[in-house]
Amino acid sequence: MTPTANLADSPPRAANAARADARLRRHWRELMRLALDAPDALACAMLHPHARGAELKRLEARMFGARSERLALAACPYAPSAVLARLCMFATADADSTLATRLARHAATPADGLQTLAASLEGLMPEQVAQRFAQLIARHPLAPPALLQKIAAHADSIETLRSLCENVGVQPDLLAQLAGRGIAPLQRLLAIHFATDARTLNQLWHSTRESAVRAQVLRHRACPDELLRTVPASSAERRSLASNVRTADEILTALARDDDPAVRRAAATNPATPAGALVLLCFDADSLVRRAVAVRDDLPLKVVEWLAEDGDVWVRSSLARNRACPRSWLDRLARDPDADVRRSVTRHAGCPIALLTLLASDEVAWVRAGVALRDELPGSVLHRLLQDDDIDVLAGVARHRGTPQATLARLAQHASPDVRRAVILNRHAQRRVLLPLRDESYPLHRVLVFMHPSLTDADRWRMRFEPDMEARARMYGHLAGTLAAARERERQQGRTADEAGSTERDTHQLTTSVEEAG
Repeated sequence: MTPTANLADSPPRAANAARADARLRRHWRELMRLALDAPDALACAMLHPHARGAELKRLEARMFGARSERLALAACPYAPSAVLARLCMFATADADSTLATRLARHAATPADGLQTLAASLEGLMPEQVAQRFAQLIARHPLAPPALLQKIAAHADSIETLRSLCENVGVQPDLLAQLAGRGIAPLQRLLAIHFATDARTLNQLWHSTRESAVRAQVLRHRACPDELLRTVPASSAERRSLASNVRTADEILTALARDDDPAVRRAAATNPATPAGALVLLCFDADSLVRRAVAVRDDLPLKVVEWLAEDGDVWVRSSLARNRACPRSWLDRLARDPDADVRRSVTRHAGCPIALLTLLASDEVAWVRAGVALRDELPGSVLHRLLQDDDIDVLAGVARHRGTPQATLARLAQHASPDVRRAVILNRHAQRRVLLPLRDESYPLHRVLVFMHPSLTDADRWRMRFEPDMEARARMYGHLAGTLAAARERERQQGRTADEAGSTERDTHQLTTSVEEAG
């Protein structure tokens, strides 16, 4: 194309871009209006991260104008972190201890917000409220390390120190400092924490005779090697030693003969237990030990043969699901008199088509439902299951990728919500099947339909009048993010076209399909 042609095409291209941008702005304004008119502030909160300027001020006036709305947002489990950060500022400005406590409890409150709350409200709360607030901050996974260090340095309350030990974000050096205090109620928590290092674990071991603490030290992945070389006297410690994958083979073999069945069961679950010990454990008198052996995926064939003849139904059921179970024994277990065992055969990753065909005609519906959940069913088996009238079977068929769309459309009108939900969860369900389900009576179903990849943005836009508060918030959050991303793409494309004169890419689907939706 010649430069003259490029210049000739520029006005239409600019006009199209302007119309697309106008459509996006119009839909954003309508979404703003709907959120501001909603009976709750949660819808506004979902738009808040994408709003700017005067629109942001309007949203915040609706969200934060009343204290009751602030408290409700602080308790909402999926409130955006940007909203929680603003609430931290309001809690600080108003010295609102109730709001601050809710924010300290919220798992998504950002680190800078927690820092602001702790620094600004120090000394302004009643003693009992301040202790509870400190405990929540000490337990919060996003609390800054420096803030946790400060809390540890000034905390005298055992409950606050306990909260620090339970915080998954605490660093090893702080855990070592807490261990150095020698506070007995904290030692077990410190031994459990995954970030505790070998030096601290060794210190805990030698500072106490408490069996519960030492058992957790032996179970820890960073347990010092020298502690794993001897068999302790305590049953709890032996059980922990038997579950540690770094325990030596000879000790695991000895623990497999322990008098305590709980110790033997721990050895049976340990992937490092030698094969010779497994042979002994598969004949254990305790059925729980044999069940633990039956779920291992490294079973020798001979052990599989012995377990397949076990008198305990849960042993056989666990073995039937185990990928270590070969087809020859699956054939036998598929004819087991217990339905739970036959159901487990249908869930085996390598179950052959011949056995699935056999079990599709099982007299127990729970077994047939297990077949219906398989992805690789031949057409004849799927057709047979389509004739079933059991809810569990039909739910499995409704989720199957090979189910005809006409059948899915029929199942979408089923009286059981479980069957209709299974249709919605089918990622291969087409748009025409899903459209009637937008009017489902269950809010969860409507949200699942809204998020289904087969729906267009225009279909989602038509669901903007959602009556349920939580479902509406989820939908508005998605629509706001989609509109914001589309507007940003429009701006980027406009800048690129102005600078390089290149052909514009297609705008987001929302710019055209939403216009069709009105």
